[in-house]
Amino acid sequence: GTMRDPVLYRQNIVNAHHRTGTTFKAYPTYDLACPIVDSLEGVTHALRTTEYNDRDEQYQWIQATLGLRRVRIHSFSRMNFMYTELSKRKLAWFVENGHVTGWDDARFPTVRGVVRRGINITALRNFMYAQGASRRIVNMEWGKFWAENKKEIDKTAKRFMAIDKTSHVVLHVTNGPSGNSLVTTDYHPKNP
Repeated sequence: GTMRDPVLYRQNIVNAHHRTGTTFKAYPTYDLACPIVDSLEGVTHALRTTEYNDRDEQYQWIQATLGLRRVRIHSFSRMNFMYTELSKRKLAWFVENGHVTGWDDARFPTVRGVVRRGINITALRNFMYAQGASRRIVNMEWGKFWAENKKEIDKTAKRFMAIDKTSHVVLHVTNGPSGNSLVTTDYHPKNP
């Protein structure tokens, strides 16, 4: 486990750091930095996915050992979608190798990607709130995601009707009112 022999620093002697160059030789790991920074910055509740459950004891031990204010940990499961890779590390491969235009590519399962694809921000927010902070692992379906978008857009989308001149059918009505009639209606039945 993480308490037996925790890795608290990474050492980089050979290669210069991409930001600090050769100024420092050792860097604190995420597991050491987070409990310290969270406590010192005034975080009251650390919201973490269940993949960090094994490290919760270490997180609290570091705070107790250093005499820092305790931060409460609340775990929730990460959101997964069927047949969709959500790992940033794995998605980065597509970006770095030019298989997509960037993190905002409409084919990408990122917030920027789905916004570019046409998700309504209110629909995205509603979908996220509906999921809650469950610890149960759930695989979402994209159909439900886009159904929320459709429901939100439907509230304001204007309704239009059209007849294609190239493939229309002429209808002759007998015993009907004489002459042509024009009918106008609101763009939306509930939102004129």
